Amino acid sequence: MDMRGKVERFVGIAYDEVRMDCADLVVLVQRELFGRSLQMPGRRPRGVEGQAALGSLSMPLCSRTDCPRDGDLVLMTEAPHKRPGHAGVFFFLAHEGWVLHSNERNGCSVLHRVRDLPGFGLRIEGYYTWA
Repeated sequence: MDMRGKVERFVGIAYDEVRMDCADLVVLVQRELFGRSLQMPGRRPRGVEGQAALGSLSMPLCSRTDCPRDGDLVLMTEAPHKRPGHAGVFFFLAHEGWVLHSNERNGCSVLHRVRDLPGFGLRIEGYYTWA
């Protein structure tokens, strides 16, 4: 199975602010596709406050890169917020960058081309390779 087939099994997972937000999706994909064991704080903030804190919580786990690879963390800013608070996973599929992510607006996990993200109110803050 090619990478696209592996990634597509994570598309359509229902978004739930408490049980499966964007950070939970990132942790799930890292564990099941890449064998990485990531631990987000169990009592991390959720909802709008959690989105604002997410970027800060992720920083100790990775280092910034200008050349993302499959599985790298993508931090994004959702309009109208000013700070990064949304996370996804980068994949290079069909000769271009894609981001797997989940948010309340979509209602489930989706796979979007990087170039299409601004049309969904998302701006990439940066790409991060796992430590």
